[in-house]
Amino acid sequence: MAGIISSWGDNTNGQLGDGGTVSRTTAQEIKSLEGVVRVAAGSGHALAITADGELWGFGRNAFGQLGDGSTENQATPVRTVGLPGRVRTAGAGGGHSAALLEDGTVWAWGAGFFCALGEANFGVQPVPVRVEGLEDVVDLAVGGAHNLALKADGTVWSWGRDDRGQLGDGPGSTREGRIVRSYMTASFDCRPRPAVIEGLEPVVRMSAGGGHSLVVHADGTASVWGFNDRGQLGDGTTVDRAAPQKLTGLHSVSQLVGAYHHTVALLADGTVWAWGLNDGGQLGDGTTEDRAVPAPVPGLTGVKAIAAGGGGTDAAPGNGGHALALLADGSVQGWGWNNWGQLAAGQVQIVPTPTRIALAGPAVGVAAGGEIPPTNKFMANPGGGFGFALLG
Repeated sequence: MAGIISSWGDNTNGQLGDGGTVSRTTAQEIKSLEGVVRVAAGSGHALAITADGELWGFGRNAFGQLGDGSTENQATPVRTVGLPGRVRTAGAGGGHSAALLEDGTVWAWGAGFFCALGEANFGVQPVPVRVEGLEDVVDLAVGGAHNLALKADGTVWSWGRDDRGQLGDGPGSTREGRIVRSYMTASFDCRPRPAVIEGLEPVVRMSAGGGHSLVVHADGTASVWGFNDRGQLGDGTTVDRAAPQKLTGLHSVSQLVGAYHHTVALLADGTVWAWGLNDGGQLGDGTTEDRAVPAPVPGLTGVKAIAAGGGGTDAAPGNGGHALALLADGSVQGWGWNNWGQLAAGQVQIVPTPTRIALAGPAVGVAAGGEIPPTNKFMANPGGGFGFALLG
């Protein structure tokens, strides 16, 4: 179903797509872009796929993550250039973007400093380049600086940054294809060429957070790996995991979403569970206490889809992070940090329980992004949190 995007929250980089840079605590439709079927949100930019298979971007563009050939921020949607076919799905990361085309190939652009663009480019890449070594891909997940690709045979392939085990192929920096990249006086392990993650049962859905990875299996179970500093892997610890492990305590999982330091799950019965960082009420349980194991978000039933974003960086977690839930009646509820108006709840700083977001009509999709602290040395003017609802 094609529709119009409604946006709210931080607009420092033009990521609300309304032609300006004034942040908003109320939802407003993006009138210049119609016929949208899917929207994705990154740290300061967003991507929208239209019914004709075109890809449009808006917001922060310092690394060329909008794919329009420039490195200038864009406050109104601009078309991503150079893609040789119709887009099936796309994802927006910390400073890069990637798209899966209908022919099963994957293309990436933006910040290549951490191998997220594949072997083609390790710097700023303002137009899409093909990620070699991938074909027959049916789904794509884009994280902070790493990516996951799901092939038609149910296998998952990973590439990009890997200093926290987010690629899922085991510990150690001497693994095949691994290189060390230096950026802004820091060094990071990464792998530019996609490789299969061994030992995973067939996968039907994926998500990539700031530094962790999550997959849902055909039987409704889930596996997780990567960054775990705030318990975002849900295993009761804060120990990083460099290889997939089953997420215990949850069954009949239909969707998993990873932010930077917290995770949200949607079960087949329409309930929502959350775990990880909770300094701003990101877990929706009415508290601000972190939790390293999944627990239900009280009062939410009949949920159809979820989204989560932000939560700080690996070096400075906190002061950001929120989540959205799309209900069966088309309404949207949100919780977590509201310091940029990302929950459309006026001037309240923190919203620790689900609160309804006023929209012009029923929604059919949601996306959440932003919330990288301004002190992050890797990103100029990264901005705060923002949200989208796709109105059908």
